[in-house]
Amino acid sequence: MYRFKLEALLSHRRHQEEACQKELAQFRRRLSDEREKFERKKREKRESLEKLQTKKKESTTVSNIILSINYIHQLSKDIEAQAMHMHNTAKLVDQKRKALISIMQKRKTLEKIKYKERLAYQRKLMQDERKSMDELASLRHARKI
Repeated sequence: MYRFKLEALLSHRRHQEEACQKELAQFRRRLSDEREKFERKKREKRESLEKLQTKKKESTTVSNIILSINYIHQLSKDIEAQAMHMHNTAKLVDQKRKALISIMQKRKTLEKIKYKERLAYQRKLMQDERKSMDELASLRHARKI
């Protein structure tokens, strides 16, 4: 029976691939969460700017307007920080994707080697069987003579 001598390594590569896929999925979820936070903060800033415009039209105290402006500045800083988080997470996703591709290529290479070795093993079995059949046929033929 055929036994692939690198089966343990192939199994290890498969395990690595599964683990890397899970990590990539986690990072993608994290990136999605970061994008949602970013969009939420942008929406909040837009709404705050609209409220500020209405406050300016109404008779509002200067301190309320200053508070609104300070809040909008803080939101701008938060948006910048969130953009950086999003960018860093996107880099991590890209790194994990590249690592997964590398692991998949290594696994596929091992699978190709396994396939080729199995074919060679089967060809050898067929060749051995043909030889034994030829020997049997020649022995039977020799007995008849």
